[in-house]
Amino acid sequence: MKRKFFLSLTLTALSVFGTSSPLFAHFPWLIRTEDGKAALFFGESLNDRTYKLPKSIADAEIKVVDEKGQLTKVEVVPQESDQFVGLVSKSAIATGQSLTTNVTFGIYQGMKLTYYASNINQLPESAPTSATGADLSVALANTATGVDVFVQWQGKPLSNAEVRLFCHDGEEEGKATTDAQGKVSFTDEQIEAGLNAVMVGHQVEATGTLNEKAYTKESHYATVTFNDPETATTTEDSKLTLAPLPFPITSFGAATIGTKLFVYGGHTGDAHAYVNDDQNNKLLVLDLASDKPEWTELSTNERLQGLGMVAYKNEVIIVGGFTALNKTGEKQNLKSQTYVRAFDVEKKSWRDLPALPEPRSSHDAAIIGSTIYVVGGWNMQGDGDTEWHTTAWALDLSAENPEWKKIADPPFTRRAVATVAHDNLLYVIGGMNENGGPTKDAEYYDPKSNSWHDASAILGEKAMAGFGAAGWSINDSLFITSHEGDVERWDAANKTWVTVGKTKDARFFNRLLPISSKQLLSIGGANMEVGKYIEVEVIDIK
Repeated sequence: MKRKFFLSLTLTALSVFGTSSPLFAHFPWLIRTEDGKAALFFGESLNDRTYKLPKSIADAEIKVVDEKGQLTKVEVVPQESDQFVGLVSKSAIATGQSLTTNVTFGIYQGMKLTYYASNINQLPESAPTSATGADLSVALANTATGVDVFVQWQGKPLSNAEVRLFCHDGEEEGKATTDAQGKVSFTDEQIEAGLNAVMVGHQVEATGTLNEKAYTKESHYATVTFNDPETATTTEDSKLTLAPLPFPITSFGAATIGTKLFVYGGHTGDAHAYVNDDQNNKLLVLDLASDKPEWTELSTNERLQGLGMVAYKNEVIIVGGFTALNKTGEKQNLKSQTYVRAFDVEKKSWRDLPALPEPRSSHDAAIIGSTIYVVGGWNMQGDGDTEWHTTAWALDLSAENPEWKKIADPPFTRRAVATVAHDNLLYVIGGMNENGGPTKDAEYYDPKSNSWHDASAILGEKAMAGFGAAGWSINDSLFITSHEGDVERWDAANKTWVTVGKTKDARFFNRLLPISSKQLLSIGGANMEVGKYIEVEVIDIK
């Protein structure tokens, strides 16, 4: 059974915090925001982010640790909202850099308290030669079976120290005691997709004064946050590396024609902050056949996000989406669109196709043969009521006069879905229900019978696993990646999903595209703790 993170029951917290103390079981945590900035907060766990910062924590210096171990101070600003109270850096932190801080909290009941907090963005593959921090330091390394933790006290391995592992929602996933080398190990099964943290405490007899207050003991606590580094589907054999996107995006469209990958639209700004300038209007292409594949700009069109995109013959086709009509500082004004536009990749020109019967965004589209299918989403019209769509439509591009035709109403009302054509069926996976929040549910549509069927829910610990999922059909198999970082394959014979691996980064609102019969790319997307991604991840299908 998982246990909530209450340090009154762990480490030596009972001797540190009295039950009457307002600081009971609160510790500093360093993470990265959705847009890649450093963030420091003071709470009981990773999801307790609204406690007011004590002065000593508010004065803490956050530093970036580069590849050579050099420390550089980060400029931060206080931030306070209903969701977060703490310090946030003014600028984003580079992907390969770690973060660290340490602060002397003060004297409490005759004991001097010192805190250390770190965030390791990319775990090394072998035991670190050193760890950052002052007296108490904690370093991590990725292994074939999980993560190793190395604890040092004043530069020497610390044995018999209890190390605890927590996931992003503050639940305890494991605990272990360091051996003579100051090492403990946690398995891949214990480490959850997304943000994790380890904590260790150490108490020593010491006397002295601080701010004219005497103490007879010292207690040191270290927290280290990191993202699940599991890469079961990204093999050592794969030497393929691809150029990163020129900018981070979520909620965009993607398609492939031959050796060329196409990306259009999407959101480039902060989460839940929508302005026109933060919506991408560029059509990007990456040609795998070139000597050094790089993303280049092919053309521009409307600023859109939450759209669908498919490929047919020599054209990539964008379907719907929404535009933020407001500029920075103006009242938010979001409008779903009916645009259906095709770009001929040989002629380098756009043409209009029949518009959607109703404005639609936060939906998805897929193509079976020559027919585009559009499912899910809603209609936003500024201050007007947002209408969740209960309809689904099809457009046959091979018809003499293509027109949208209504298909059987889906047995659900959802947005932020993944829609994938597989085995001449249309699969609609995950998303957000109109009245029930995120869901792992999945269904499929059979065009021959014009009927919907249950495909069983995808796997995952929480309903969020299906929110903003991505999918593709490759080598006669349907694969999806989930919000929790799972790679799942649809087992049609048994009508169930099977977990076949983990992605390096647990992304949502990303896209999957194939580059061979055994490889998929995870492009763009975001993670709640890490932020948006520009790196392209190669997923080897076994």
